[in-house]
Amino acid sequence: MSSHLYDEKELLLQVAAGDELAFGRLMEQYHPAAYGTVMRLLQDPWLAEDVVQEVFLKVWLSRSSLAGIDSFRSWLVSITTNKVYDLIRKHNRESAQRQQWQKELHLPDNAGAREATDYEELLEQAFVRLSPRQQTVFTHLKKEGYSREETAKLMNISPETVKSHLEQAMRHIRAYCMSRLDTFSFLVISSLLKNFF
Repeated sequence: MSSHLYDEKELLLQVAAGDELAFGRLMEQYHPAAYGTVMRLLQDPWLAEDVVQEVFLKVWLSRSSLAGIDSFRSWLVSITTNKVYDLIRKHNRESAQRQQWQKELHLPDNAGAREATDYEELLEQAFVRLSPRQQTVFTHLKKEGYSREETAKLMNISPETVKSHLEQAMRHIRAYCMSRLDTFSFLVISSLLKNFF
């Protein structure tokens, strides 16, 4: 076994044991591989940095499985690539949803985009009125795609508490939107709630 592989294995074992300093070294060593992967696919430096941060957060959350990984670099590139494809699929879903609204509302192309943007702005207004804990839960689950269990670990609360915070957040968002929209628009934005975040 080469010294590089030995060092990598030791580092992974330390991270798996919860060593935060070792995790910092792991990030420093493998950040270029993750960042380069995102840049090849998206060509967006700002988005690339966000994606890499999310990827390493997932690495930390799943650290208990690191000891069984033969090649961390290959594994990291794989999950980074999957994350980028998830983002692309999300973007495509949102684009398809906007096109559907445009057809349903019989709006010209530019009006359809403007309508969708207005709804998104209203949702964001509702979001910032949530409690900090509800915002955090909503962000992890709906914007970042973490599972309830991952969110619970990240926030150091139970999965049931995560579920409760999400339900409260959804009720508050719907109530805020309902108070500012007519019935038809509210039905549209309710659909947006399922796809936008």
